[in-house]
Parts: sequence; structure tokens; C-alpha cells
Amino acid sequence: MKLKRGLRHSTDVRVKAIRGAVQVAADTPEQIAKSTLSMMKEIISLNLLHSTNLVSFFFTITPDLTSELPPLVMREAGWNDVPTLCAAELPTAMMIPRVIRVLVHVEWPHHSSEPRHVYLPGTTAARPLASQLITQQ
Repeated sequence: MKLKRGLRHSTDVRVKAIRGAVQVAADTPEQIAKSTLSMMKEIISLNLLHSTNLVSFFFTITPDLTSELPPLVMREAGWNDVPTLCAAELPTAMMIPRVIRVLVHVEWPHHSSEPRHVYLPGTTAARPLASQLITQQ
């Protein structure tokens, strides 16, 4: 079964996902807005994207961020044509505090390259690899 999509540019365009993360200095509406917009600006500029390439934004936030929602920040910044969703992450012992993550779906126009993910300072703390975890029985 072949599905037809109404791609805006060409049937040769593929959908890709770009990851991003930023640690917020404090749980305030201003800091969440500043961090969200900084991360999104970096993703868009680093990957040479245009608004017509953007398919959707899926944000997650750590449970310690409660004063603002990244999708509302994006709407207030004028990104009204991109479907946006947000979810709270589960608290875990390995959780990095005050982090906003995003998965940006794009129609990838660059056939000779792959997307570049953006992890801003504070989001790359070492987590144990699965191979390093030892289960005691």
C-alpha cells in the first residue's frame, strides 16, 4: 500500500526528527521562555531550516518546571502554524533537574546531510549506559 502525502516541496523530501534539550536556570515564566526560544533558535539555525520545513514540536519538561509551558511560549512567539504538544517526564533518580526537551519533526530538505541535534549546557550530564547497569538478583 502506497500512501500519498501532500508534501509542500517535493516527493523526495523525507521527514526527520531533531532532538534538543536545555536546562532552565530557574522555574520562572521568563526563564522557561528564554530557554525554550534559545534552544529552538539554535535548532533552526544549525539545521538551516525554514518555517515551511517544520512539521511539529513535541516538548517534554521535567516535573520541577511548573510556571510555564513551552508550547505556549512558541505560540506567543508567533509559531501558530506548527502543531505542538507537551508532556511531563517521569521523575527518576537519574533525572537532570529543570530540563526542557524537544523532538522537532521536519521535512528534511538537505539530501547530503543528517540533522544536527542540540544539547545546550547542563543537559549532557553523564548517565550510565545500559551495559554499565548491574542488576542484583
